[in-house]
Amino acid sequence: MRAYAFIPLLSLLAWGQTPQVHVQPPEYNFGRVAQGTLVKARFVVLNEGKAPLQIQEIKPSCSCSVLSWERRTIAPGDSLPVEIAFNTAGKVGRQRKSFTILSNAANSPTLFYLVGEVEAPSPYDGD
Repeated sequence: MRAYAFIPLLSLLAWGQTPQVHVQPPEYNFGRVAQGTLVKARFVVLNEGKAPLQIQEIKPSCSCSVLSWERRTIAPGDSLPVEIAFNTAGKVGRQRKSFTILSNAANSPTLFYLVGEVEAPSPYDGD
């Protein structure tokens, strides 16, 4: 029976040796923009764990967003910038786009968000 008492302790020790994902900011508010605006934002993915973080994928919630990042491995204590471009064409009203990080981290999947308001074009704009 005593051998079983070590299992929770080993789990706690293993948890401390795993990568931990943290995204800064967890939510970026781009404010109010006109429909058709290309919104660009920069997020930073941090590895707050004690082991290398392997990014398998960063998935946007829709095809209206494009992501770019440089590498897939983040050393403990290191960070990775992630650039996002969101095309507001065809969008109107409050927008909340999510991005999912799939990795080897203990807290995977991890989500972060791009939020804001897209204003419809005025019928009085133009001719």
